Amino acid sequence: MKIVTRFAPSPTGYLHIGGARTAIFNYLFAKKHNGKYLVRIEDTDKKRSTNEAVDAIHDGLNWLGVNSSEKIIYQSKNLESHVKVAYELLEKGFAYKCFLNPEELNHLRTKSRENGIPIKSPWRNNNSISENKEFVIRLKMPLNGTTTINDYVQGKVSVKNEILDDMIILRSDKTPTYMLSSVVDDNKMGITHIIRGDDHFNNAFRQIQIINFLKWDKPLYAHIPLIHGTDGSKLSKRHGATNLIDYHNMGYTSEAMFSYLLQLGWTTRDDEDDYEFNKVVKLFALENINKSPAKFDIKKLNNINSRYLNNMDTNNIYKLIIERFELILNIHQERRLKSLLPELLKRVDVYVDLKDDFEWIIEDNFLCKDENKLKQLKENNLMINEIGDLLKNCEWTKETIDHCLKTYIQEKSIKFKDVGPIIRIALTGKTNSPDLVSIIYELGCTISLNRLNYNY
Repeated sequence: MKIVTRFAPSPTGYLHIGGARTAIFNYLFAKKHNGKYLVRIEDTDKKRSTNEAVDAIHDGLNWLGVNSSEKIIYQSKNLESHVKVAYELLEKGFAYKCFLNPEELNHLRTKSRENGIPIKSPWRNNNSISENKEFVIRLKMPLNGTTTINDYVQGKVSVKNEILDDMIILRSDKTPTYMLSSVVDDNKMGITHIIRGDDHFNNAFRQIQIINFLKWDKPLYAHIPLIHGTDGSKLSKRHGATNLIDYHNMGYTSEAMFSYLLQLGWTTRDDEDDYEFNKVVKLFALENINKSPAKFDIKKLNNINSRYLNNMDTNNIYKLIIERFELILNIHQERRLKSLLPELLKRVDVYVDLKDDFEWIIEDNFLCKDENKLKQLKENNLMINEIGDLLKNCEWTKETIDHCLKTYIQEKSIKFKDVGPIIRIALTGKTNSPDLVSIIYELGCTISLNRLNYNY
């Protein structure tokens, strides 16, 4: 059997990180079995669907690298086939026209809630024609027996058919509902495995009736738990950003985000800290998805992102920075930034935080502008100049620079804490920065001495 999976988001908002994780699971499962992973935009709700949301979905999937194996499918282009199936079910006696008016429907819903019974319209077995010409088409659910689904994640679950409501498959305006459209498109696309959030698990027992009535091939199911916040409640904005692309804008790498989302509810069962892509493809299994909700922890994401940043090739992270901040550097500025990147990256979780270091690294004539720090520099101007004079006569290597600083400290009978912070401010305008010797060496003799010999 050729494995075919799909990710089917609705373009009514941004790409949620939960949806992005679902896409990753579908992508990896298809990849492992040399199958196809398809993307279907479920844009039938024209009132809520927007082009901006469609673009956000594309941008998010492109960023994660989980693009469709084939051309993206738009559900709105298949509406005619959905309507055709609705009438086919009607003609075969598996569905019926329901002429309930709004007031009657509200009464039926109230009665259903009060008595805990599914909605069964009185028109289910009524073949007469109503004066109200507007009607919906409802699926005629079985009244006895059970429906069983062997779910990869949820296990074997059975539901009595008598509790299933006669769901609407075609609205009064002749537009199909999600419950019908999704099934029809899955069948048309040859989807073999439906991997989606467990908030759709109840839908599966209803939708599978359409498949049974039409004698279509049944897909296999994997309904994955939703992502929660660290407090155990459903993930929301109060736990942090839920829009995938926000993490791109905040400076997280796509590799780190892919790895972290994958870990939310799934492990290799081999080495939980090793999420190298090719290894993950080999080991990925739906059975290893946890049954309980995963908890989104920004601290863990930061740790993963920091690790990825520090393992990235310097040229690649440099390219990210240049593109994000639209920097235009000469060869000397490029050299300084690249050479200091390894040290700078040790101090941040996301690369956009490096922006605060660009000025002192890139600008040849940089001077500290903070009034409090300038006061400190003025008070220690003599010491700063003395160190500048000492460095002026030393060979420009890290070893000799380090030796010069240590010699000065020893001769003055002081400690490094009496020298290091103030020299750091003179060179960078900051109290926290990379190793001082590395700063002096990478800035170069001319720039370092200009900043140290400045008369504050």
